[in-house]
Amino acid sequence: MSTVQELENAKRASDLSRQITRRWKAGDVYAPHDLSAVEMAKWKSRGKPTHDVFDVLDFNPLEHYRNFSVLSEYMTPMGRIKHSNETGLRAVNQRRMAKAIRRSIGMGMMPSVHRHPEILQKIAVRTEQMSPLTKGPYF
Repeated sequence: MSTVQELENAKRASDLSRQITRRWKAGDVYAPHDLSAVEMAKWKSRGKPTHDVFDVLDFNPLEHYRNFSVLSEYMTPMGRIKHSNETGLRAVNQRRMAKAIRRSIGMGMMPSVHRHPEILQKIAVRTEQMSPLTKGPYF
């Protein structure tokens, strides 16, 4: 078998393995219907995260309730707390983040219905710099 054929076979095998969402182990017994799309859809959902960005950075959101730039990442533009599906946080850290946001809003440090003015100013400056319609150094 030539190297080109081996590469093609490896590519084909990896393409097929990406389609199969269940991880089969040696010795597993399965029926043909186990390879159907309906059965594979059952295995497609991922498990809950075991660690997230706060665990990696050893960062407790409750201690940083004054840092509105971090808190605003976990809020929608209308001031609602994002769901854990969007944030990717573990349940513990999602609750801590929500509590820190509510604490910050309750103390009046962070607005509850829109983004913080400093965040809005940074976004405006960033979009102005990246806009193709603004005059650059060559105009």
